[in-house]
Amino acid sequence: MVVFILALLLVTLAFLGLGLNIFFTRNRTFPETEVGHNRHMKALGIHCTKCEEMRKWKTMQEKQRTFIIPSELGIDLSKF
Repeated sequence: MVVFILALLLVTLAFLGLGLNIFFTRNRTFPETEVGHNRHMKALGIHCTKCEEMRKWKTMQEKQRTFIIPSELGIDLSKF
């Protein structure tokens, strides 16, 4: 039981320390952790998962629109 109380006290002090650090800084804003809004991650070329998924989905759709006929079929497209 003593170990649990000590651990709880340590976690509480850690949260209070982080809260006081944010409260007493000059700009008083919580650090931006979302990938799409973080300028450091943008500089590294890291984008949000939703944007990456949409980009990949669009390239897959473009690849599916491209129709390649194998030459073994002997179909001549110049007549069309």
